[in-house]
Amino acid sequence: MIILTEKPSVAKDFAVALDCRFSPKEKFYASPDGKILITNCVGHLFRLAEPTAYDPSFKYWTNLPVIPKQFIYEPVQSLKSLSDFVVSLLKNHKKDEILIATDADREGEIIARECLAQAEITDFSKIRRFWVSQALTKDVILDGIKNAKPVADYDGLSEQGFARQKADWLIGINASRYVSNIAKSTFPVGRVQTAILSEIADRCNKIQNFKSEKYFEGEATFNAPDGTSSLEALLIEDGNTAFKNKTGIKILTSLTGKSATVSDVKKEKRTINPPQLYNLNDLQKDAFAYFGYSADKTLSLVQTLYEKYKCVSYPRTPSKVMGSDNVNLCRKLHDQMIRNFPEYFDLHSVVTIDGANKRVFDDSKLEAHHALIPLSKLPANASGDEENVYFLILERFMLAFAPVAETENMTVTLTVEGNQFTAKGTRTVSEGWKQCRRFTRNFNKKEGGEAQDLSNTDFERLVLKSIEAKEKHTKPQKHYNEASLLSFMENPKNSESQKLAGLGTSATRHTFVPKLKSSGFIEDDGKNLVMTKKGWELLDLLSKTKFNSLADISETTRWEQELSENPTNFLEDIKVFIKSAVRNDKTDGGAE
Repeated sequence: MIILTEKPSVAKDFAVALDCRFSPKEKFYASPDGKILITNCVGHLFRLAEPTAYDPSFKYWTNLPVIPKQFIYEPVQSLKSLSDFVVSLLKNHKKDEILIATDADREGEIIARECLAQAEITDFSKIRRFWVSQALTKDVILDGIKNAKPVADYDGLSEQGFARQKADWLIGINASRYVSNIAKSTFPVGRVQTAILSEIADRCNKIQNFKSEKYFEGEATFNAPDGTSSLEALLIEDGNTAFKNKTGIKILTSLTGKSATVSDVKKEKRTINPPQLYNLNDLQKDAFAYFGYSADKTLSLVQTLYEKYKCVSYPRTPSKVMGSDNVNLCRKLHDQMIRNFPEYFDLHSVVTIDGANKRVFDDSKLEAHHALIPLSKLPANASGDEENVYFLILERFMLAFAPVAETENMTVTLTVEGNQFTAKGTRTVSEGWKQCRRFTRNFNKKEGGEAQDLSNTDFERLVLKSIEAKEKHTKPQKHYNEASLLSFMENPKNSESQKLAGLGTSATRHTFVPKLKSSGFIEDDGKNLVMTKKGWELLDLLSKTKFNSLADISETTRWEQELSENPTNFLEDIKVFIKSAVRNDKTDGGAE
């Protein structure tokens, strides 16, 4: 049996599990009886060839469109010796059983299929697919090999992966050349990254064009004479708390010391479920909010936790749920984590772990991998950054099965000699999962403040302590940062707030900001993402061409939806779009 992995570290994990030894001469791991051989890629060993591979005339950027009839793959030059070796090994054993153990996602699928194609293997009857989410311990590997499915079961994923890869190449080559020809300077264009750039630009535009308006609020403080109760409230008139001037507010300072009566109380009970388990996107957003880590850095850290320490499950997951067959696993892990981390012992008597909890166990929402969960204790030699990410994952898992928190949202209207004040806040009914937070309560998450706590307020004994006219200004939306942009990519909406298909995947979303930065289209303004002159110039150039729909979020997400539903139609639509955009339908050389 030949086992093909995506990385050297994974090949080593398989070798340990299967008692294989590395042969420096043969450059692969082998079992003592020679029946098992393990080799690895290092990511993609092959890439789509440059345009000149189809026709030498394509070295001229004005010769468009570049649309190959048949795509050619060539070795990544820096990895050519490895690719030659892997292909040779596969060719020599093409009639033997092959286990594909590249990463269990769309990208991992095409990394393996590229190698199989280069080895000219067309009979897939003896090829199986290893697909697991758990860290690659010996038991997991042995169980995964035992349960490996025919590789043909993943043909749909492969078709999506190759269609995405070829479409991005076609857009990148044709649109970049077309726009660069106009500009007489290099402007990289991408199918997804340009749409994301357009969204950042739209936000920057709204902020730049926002006209701030001045208004005043009457901020009042009430308290009980003995100091046992206090309350912050706003002066309200005809349902409004914003006033055009401060004159009317300042007059009311004569009311200080006067008693307040409660004229209205509105209560709304609210149940706050514990947070769902992490997928990669949500972990990246929280790591940014708590610690300022970029999406790229968070992925690198959690990848180390998965690959090196084997203490968390597969990180590049889009799922926030577990499968219905993971109930016993979660029970076992939860008990194990309570023993390892006694600060969470209070959860032992209150958690409920069963399949009825659809916020955790839901097969209908389970994608390629289950949610990101802890699997074992973090080693003592882990770095502080690794520890931070690990404990985010740990605490999210520990709290996911805890009781709900219950609050009562309150809106209280107070009257002082005919003048009304409104106060909003919450009253805690039950802290539930919130009282079991241990790690995250030590850090300030960079988000909006919480409502005032009215749990112990005695509304019947309040007097007006002070009232002040505070000058305020309307504010625009905030600039995108990495966390908010990840949220947008996962759940984009159009101008009518209609939900669209997600942009990219959990495994690729972290790559777009670095790409846009390296191209000089955006930069960091502190933690904010802002446009550069070059970024504005690209969008202006695109707006004057038929490639302008690349800067349309709705069109890009429509393509994403079509990619998932019908990869063949998606790729053909991309070709038609390119031909139309360059206004050139000729057939030339090796292209169409």
